[in-house]
Amino acid sequence: MELDLNVDIGEGFPFDRQLLNWVSSASIACGGHAGSSALMEETVDACLGRGVRIGAHPGYPDPDNFGRQPLAMDPALLLESLCEQLAQLDGICRSRDARLAYVKPHGALYNQAVNDRPLAQLICRAIKCVVPHAALMGLAGSPMLTVAAEAELAVIREGFLDRLYRHAGALVPRSEPGALLCGDEAVRAQLTALARDRVILGQDGISHPIQVDSLCLHGDSPNALERAQLVHNHLTKLGFSLPQY
Repeated sequence: MELDLNVDIGEGFPFDRQLLNWVSSASIACGGHAGSSALMEETVDACLGRGVRIGAHPGYPDPDNFGRQPLAMDPALLLESLCEQLAQLDGICRSRDARLAYVKPHGALYNQAVNDRPLAQLICRAIKCVVPHAALMGLAGSPMLTVAAEAELAVIREGFLDRLYRHAGALVPRSEPGALLCGDEAVRAQLTALARDRVILGQDGISHPIQVDSLCLHGDSPNALERAQLVHNHLTKLGFSLPQY
């Protein structure tokens, strides 16, 4: 059995290259919330050297807040920004005969688009304009993926190992107590539920069915490298391997 493991990367943290040893997909910051042209080039090269699938991680153009605060942007300006971010990373990939395989929105943009149909449609429009071959990676069970399917985009259903769920298709906001799962045992338990049992224990105490194609590792936490090793090893123990791209 195979299950993809993706990491948010290229955001300026010191352990990016080591993280690539434990994952199969990399969502690369495109200069909106973080990243730069030089860092994008370096990260793409590192992915190609390790056979890691390349994805784009565009966000609100708000590096001061790391893209984690909603911005009340004019839709036309947001579309322009997203298209520019995607085009820059796609150009770097093309210059190396590489393929940009998917797009995963970052931070507040992702969280809002989960249930905001017009915003999800705008993101899909940016993908269709710049990288129409790319899939949209988004929260498994969420309306955002329904919008992507309606736009005739391929979708990748994502699950989170370190976030508390309200129910399948909805995460507890980071601002609420307990939204982040910090302990190793809690992460192992959620990994087992998502990968093997195909359920998620919601905040309501009910186990909800869920289907995931990829599991997310956050690359911006101090223990990101240790967490990546833990998750990789536990996946192996459950009988899963990472896909080869």
